[in-house]
Amino acid sequence: MSRAFFDQIDDELRGLLGPALRNYESVRASRLIKLWYADPAIHFEVQMVAQRWSPTRGPVIEVGLHLEHPDPAVNERRLVALSSGRASWAASLPEAGIGPALGPRAGTWRRVSEFLEETGPDDPELASEAAERLAVYVRTLWPLLRQQALGNPGDEADPEIRSGA
Repeated sequence: MSRAFFDQIDDELRGLLGPALRNYESVRASRLIKLWYADPAIHFEVQMVAQRWSPTRGPVIEVGLHLEHPDPAVNERRLVALSSGRASWAASLPEAGIGPALGPRAGTWRRVSEFLEETGPDDPELASEAAERLAVYVRTLWPLLRQQALGNPGDEADPEIRSGA
């Protein structure tokens, strides 16, 4: 994969998200795109997974949410809050796995993500699929995180966020 692959994901993602969700900050590199709204420790990501960490032992792309606060208890609390509300988002994210992150920080970090089989270097169809899946993660989970994890329990999700308008 190249940075152009992740640039395509970013370009398409901005078109897939409604105006209320286009104001994210992001980092792109040759192996990932990471985006966040308020706290970079809570971010959405598409990344190439190193073969040694791949759940299939083959080349895969991970799409989803990462909780990477330095305090493992904070990540676990956020993950439990999302897990307890899974009934509200499971239909939108049926392939989402919940649990420790992949790799050496698995003991600290948590994830809600899925894996797409890598279909070839810089495959534009795979980039489009990853952008579409990431948009669903953002639209589905960010409103929950904004309320539960960032201490805004009275905030109702913006209708533009829910609809993806």
